[in-house]
Amino acid sequence: MHLFPLTGEQPLKILLTTHQFLPEYSAGTEILAFSTAKELQRIGHDVHVFTGFPECNVLDDSRRFDSYVYDDIPVERFHYSHVPMGEQLNIDEAEYNNSFVASYFRGYLEKVNPDLVHFFHLQRLSASVINVCHELGIPMVITPTDFWFVCPTIQLLLTDASICHGPDPNSINCVRHFIALRQPRFIKSIVQLTPDVLLSFIMRVLNKGVFSRFRVSTYARALSRRPEFLKNCLSRVDKVIVPSHLMKNVLMEHGVPSSKIVFSPFGVDVSQPVYTAAPQDSKLRIGYIGTLLEHKGAHILLKAACSLPERESFELKVYGDNERSSNFVKDLRLIAGNDKRIEFCGTFPNNQIGKILSSLDVLVVPSIWQENTPLVLYSAQACGCPVVASDLGGMSELIEHEVNGLLFRSGDISGLADTISRLIHDRQLLRKLSQNARKPKSVEAYVAELIMVYSEILYGMGRS
Repeated sequence: MHLFPLTGEQPLKILLTTHQFLPEYSAGTEILAFSTAKELQRIGHDVHVFTGFPECNVLDDSRRFDSYVYDDIPVERFHYSHVPMGEQLNIDEAEYNNSFVASYFRGYLEKVNPDLVHFFHLQRLSASVINVCHELGIPMVITPTDFWFVCPTIQLLLTDASICHGPDPNSINCVRHFIALRQPRFIKSIVQLTPDVLLSFIMRVLNKGVFSRFRVSTYARALSRRPEFLKNCLSRVDKVIVPSHLMKNVLMEHGVPSSKIVFSPFGVDVSQPVYTAAPQDSKLRIGYIGTLLEHKGAHILLKAACSLPERESFELKVYGDNERSSNFVKDLRLIAGNDKRIEFCGTFPNNQIGKILSSLDVLVVPSIWQENTPLVLYSAQACGCPVVASDLGGMSELIEHEVNGLLFRSGDISGLADTISRLIHDRQLLRKLSQNARKPKSVEAYVAELIMVYSEILYGMGRS
């Protein structure tokens, strides 16, 4: 194992993990992991990626792992399905503690022999890989890009779109939530009417293995054990690197000590084209860039746009994968109807994001969940593109209302419509917001901060 000096002169072998990776997937976490990997490579380090992949086909266990190289980065990939694997039959437990992946990962680590593992996401892979690193004495850091470690649905969002504060004792609220999402109506009704005290008693009985042959029993046991297992896993990580105060507070509320947390906002490509607002007499150019799933709130934006009368002159370009989220996209197209002001543009290569943003007058980020810190906000600020965002989470940490952007109450369709109308008629406001853009750090600066964290850990362990 190498000793990594603060000068960074001696190269390290670094393993990054994420739940999915390029070329098939290129959302925020994937781009963050990729850009970090490329910068680490550029300054001389040996970088590998271990990733998941959502597999729709039926596969034998022997075919669940493959390897490829993406842009000179060696990638090892696990094809995940929500089915039994190896000798592990509880597929709900495998979501966070996958012994099949852990066994393979152990052999992979022994072959690659990394100096340090940096987890960017563990969905699909499960947190069991943390325990493997711990057993092998490999230093670890983690950058949580969402709330997977706290919330089984990742978003801390209830079925009525209200904010959840995480699992309660015995995860009773998680059980209620999951049953509301997945079980037949009569089961939902029974659970809704069951008092917490009785449901807690039932959970304790189920955790002793009673009724273990029933799917709902294994399901409930897995949920109730999840928080403690993941809390223990996080306790074994050397440092937790967070980009937002929101994430820091959430993790501390769920047992991560502040001494283990490092605050480091993400870095992006700051060499973006210069933003220029369109003149007053032209159409307002509005953009949405992101995943086309309900929690991202594209439907809120479309409803707001369509509610504006035809005399309001704007064009709305929706950038996102039209195929992978086809059911929700169908709903979005129904909302848009025949409104010729709205265009579905599909996706674009990430290296074109500056060009896309510079072609807009305003970017709208209408998420209905507490986003950590979406990379697209950093990119917009880098090129001076004004942002209209929901007043939630990390978005409101990056965007200050009336200063470098505008905030609206999450889910408020009429409020967002009023904001859009305001910008249609006040281009001076757009120019002011652009001039006040808060330039993010570069990828180079971000990775330099990571290296300092890596160095502190490796020096502290006395590795050589």
